[in-house]
Amino acid sequence: MKKINCLLLILLSISSFSMAQVKRIYAEKENSFIKYKLTHPLHEVEAGSKDQICVIDADTAKREIKAALVQVGVATFNSGNSNRDSHAMEVVDAITYPAAKFLSNNITAKGDSLLISGKLTFHGITKEINISAFEKWTDKILEVDGRFDISLTQFKIGRPTLLLMPVDDDLRFSFKEVFNL
Repeated sequence: MKKINCLLLILLSISSFSMAQVKRIYAEKENSFIKYKLTHPLHEVEAGSKDQICVIDADTAKREIKAALVQVGVATFNSGNSNRDSHAMEVVDAITYPAAKFLSNNITAKGDSLLISGKLTFHGITKEINISAFEKWTDKILEVDGRFDISLTQFKIGRPTLLLMPVDDDLRFSFKEVFNL
């Protein structure tokens, strides 16, 4: 009887392990984006990129995101003004630091709200940041929308000026990632 109970326990452990639905899923580039907004006292600049890599590990059965990684080339952001974009690439030294990368270390869900903590590497500097996001699960698609701010000076980026007035120190990001389940 003891052997049967032990065998049953082993089988239950194996079956529960095999039922786990953790998958590595890449975001659809055509439906996903990341944008930034830079504010100056006289105007705002917004630029976006669809040329990013975003991958998550998700337990689709439990509808939980376990981990996330995002990487985007800084030169892929487009504001619609090539002169402004060229200057932005000079300011962030895109030749020396061509990509920004985020790797999560904790994701906490409360309802459809997410708090994503992790390390952002930008301009050669890595900082711990928190991202607020919302998740929307259907049978076939997961959408994650979120936002976060960073300080230009904390990442040792000089604040550009226009008419001797510098832009705000906060660089505001928003994103939408769409995953086919």
